[in-house]
Amino acid sequence: MVLLILLYRRGSREQALDQLDIPDLYSWQADAVSAILNDDDVFVSAPTGGGKSAVFQIPAIMESGRALTIVISPLRALQLDQVQALKKRGVYAELLNSDLSQSERKRILDKLPETCLLYLAPEQLTRKDLNDALRQCFVKRIVVDEAHVLPQTELDFRPSYGKIKTFIQELPVRPQIAACTATATNRERSRIIEALGMDEPRCFIQPVRRKNLLLLVKKIEAGSRHQKQESILFHEIEHVLSEQKKRTAVIVYCPTASRVERLHKWLSVRKWKVGKYTGEMPQQKRQKAQRDFLSGEKPIMIATNAFGLGINKPDVRLIVHAGLPLTLSGYVQEIGRAGRDGKTAKCILFYSSADVESNKRILSLTKNPDAANYGVSGLNALKDLITSSECIWYGIAKYYGEKLSEPCGHCAHCLAKQARLP
Repeated sequence: MVLLILLYRRGSREQALDQLDIPDLYSWQADAVSAILNDDDVFVSAPTGGGKSAVFQIPAIMESGRALTIVISPLRALQLDQVQALKKRGVYAELLNSDLSQSERKRILDKLPETCLLYLAPEQLTRKDLNDALRQCFVKRIVVDEAHVLPQTELDFRPSYGKIKTFIQELPVRPQIAACTATATNRERSRIIEALGMDEPRCFIQPVRRKNLLLLVKKIEAGSRHQKQESILFHEIEHVLSEQKKRTAVIVYCPTASRVERLHKWLSVRKWKVGKYTGEMPQQKRQKAQRDFLSGEKPIMIATNAFGLGINKPDVRLIVHAGLPLTLSGYVQEIGRAGRDGKTAKCILFYSSADVESNKRILSLTKNPDAANYGVSGLNALKDLITSSECIWYGIAKYYGEKLSEPCGHCAHCLAKQARLP
């Protein structure tokens, strides 16, 4: 029987690749797929757009109709995007969330034994109807996508992330566990592995540096008492936008929703085609803003860090930070949304002297001291990176515990060093 299953898997990998329209796998992807088919727990860290999803989707498709893969991810937009893409390719994937009608939810739960991939947020795991339905299924695999969210949120506003391990332990048969992320320090990786109860996982860690991203940093200060710092910042951003092609896809990240509102208004009155996105907006408005951005109707998105996770927009040519991101990991996640098609993209970070203290106040608002300390540590790492003179990519690689490579030669710090040479 085992031999027959192995032969079936070997014979169907090519079929799964064809169904996903993937011509071939990178060597690390092929190794990760093999590890999953060998029933090993797997931890995958690879840059945004690097092909992490294929690692668990291929085995799931190969086992379609015989086993269920549950994919836990943090945002509905991310889940919906992936499920729609899979359905277009004939993959039996479903999404469970609170937007579904009772009849639609019942239809999905009744069909679970035949489902290939089930996407949901961790809050769904405590629903009785889901747990009842899972008794009729063979849950082969639990995948935690965007796993970097887990150590950040289990301490604070998404306690359901801390309950994933309990859910796994209560299943009749322990499933295989896979965790996927674009960024994780050694400490974060250990916390994720522990939080999920992973069993000596095979780790596939790809370099965080992406050679097609040009990282630039500029400090903004008021030139006189009569000049408002934010006004100078907005003029700088408009200048950067004017240098781009008219329909270039751009994301401008702001540290607060109030700055999103002010910058959106400022650019709108100047006839820029801009959308806005914050976590405080009603869901329908967020969805419309996302659709307008993806379609190119409003190619410039002004947003907080609530936007972008898992958004399938490969041709973003510019990421602008209108203020210091909250943490270094947040910065790396956000610039990772540029140039997913492999073509050159620019990432410009504008910051002021007051940003560090402002971000510390934001991070202190959490009720959990551990979460606040965790955030401040990431904020200090970002401050040290941008105020030093070392290559930005070099510093990022060091933060993530990677072997140090040669300086990139084209980030803000490398260019500054070259300019000082005689």
